[in-house]
Amino acid sequence: MSPRSLVRRGFTLIEILLVIAVIGILSTLMFSLFKAARNGNNKAKARGEIQGLNMACEVYRKTYGDYPCGSTTAKTNSAQFRKDFFDQMAGRKRIYSVNLSSGGNAVQLLNYTDTKLPGGSNRKMKPFLSNGVVTSNDDKSFGLDDWTKAYEFRDPWGNAYDYRYRVLPGDSTPIQNLTTGAYDTNYGAWKYPGFLIVSCGANYAEPTTEGTPLDVEYWDGTDMPKSGTITTTYFNDDTNSPPSFQRADNIVNWTNN
Repeated sequence: MSPRSLVRRGFTLIEILLVIAVIGILSTLMFSLFKAARNGNNKAKARGEIQGLNMACEVYRKTYGDYPCGSTTAKTNSAQFRKDFFDQMAGRKRIYSVNLSSGGNAVQLLNYTDTKLPGGSNRKMKPFLSNGVVTSNDDKSFGLDDWTKAYEFRDPWGNAYDYRYRVLPGDSTPIQNLTTGAYDTNYGAWKYPGFLIVSCGANYAEPTTEGTPLDVEYWDGTDMPKSGTITTTYFNDDTNSPPSFQRADNIVNWTNN
């Protein structure tokens, strides 16, 4: 029998290595496409959730006279601001204007059962979002009965939505001086009439500055948390460490100025 007539059996080592290389390339390509598609879906979901939070904040303002505010400690604690925001959206807390005997009024952030509120301990929560509309770190009970945990809303990547607006002064401090008309320093520092919600998108990295989460990596540390102004360099500033170009992937409810 001629050698040419023999049926070839098996593969050479080179052929096997070539097949493995092709499979590796295709796998990498498919993973990249899958990751891009997943991030695209996550971005769309985040925009939808931010829109839902926007609408809930508008209803909150119509109900109580202002958007969700941060308690006094929220000025230097982003985690507290996120908790205050969650509590107000879930109906666990609400802002309440109190007339002071010394003159003027203070805006306080009260638990929904506070005796200062009509109905006192018999009051029921008034949530502004249904459970599950926006993901949180408690999607079972919406934090109804547990006051020991810091609840916050989470974006599709599992990271916190950050929120900024006015910070309230102390419970007995008027928000505005009746003589000069000047607002309290903390309350008046926020210049913009609206609020800010931020998702850091897929580029989130663990903050390096203790006590001020996201301020270094994803916020303009000078203006935005204090005055409510998104600077022109917000999405392209590369002078901070780590480089702030990561903020280009942020999803916000404002447009860049």
